[in-house]
Amino acid sequence: MSTPPDPLLAITKLYHFTDVRNLPLIRKLDGLWSTAKLKKGNTEFFPGGNQWSLDQDVNTGMDYYVHLCWDKNHHMEKNIRERDKDIKLFYLEIDRLILYEKGVLFTPDVANGKNVPRHTVPEAVAGEMIDYDALNRKIGSLRESANQMRRQKAERTEILVPERVAMKWITNFPHG
Repeated sequence: MSTPPDPLLAITKLYHFTDVRNLPLIRKLDGLWSTAKLKKGNTEFFPGGNQWSLDQDVNTGMDYYVHLCWDKNHHMEKNIRERDKDIKLFYLEIDRLILYEKGVLFTPDVANGKNVPRHTVPEAVAGEMIDYDALNRKIGSLRESANQMRRQKAERTEILVPERVAMKWITNFPHG
């Protein structure tokens, strides 16, 4: 695995996908809020996860975080589209500098999985837990099963932002 002097420079941006029906709410609330905060405020929104996933987020405390992924076409998108054929997902691009903010965490697998550890981003960098080459598709052909498995493992990792991703971090919010 090759890493630059500041390994986080290998990350160009992060993403959060949401139903387009949530965009007016995101604008109104000046950013993305965790599901726990939205529920506490009795705010109606269109969740991306199914009921099991939402319950698991509550059980693991992951509902207090905004979940970010590394790339468009996240593996969970398929499940969402199977559940709701008419859903229109939009990928919000999140400035990579959010990785340096206090309280941001990394998980080496799906965050609400059983016994998945949480690490600060500096711990994840120091422990070489982020597979930059796999995330940036610098591992060779995905037709090779080992490369495909490596990429899938890297995609399952998550970045977690406590409570809120302010609008200032969203670089592609539609203005229409």
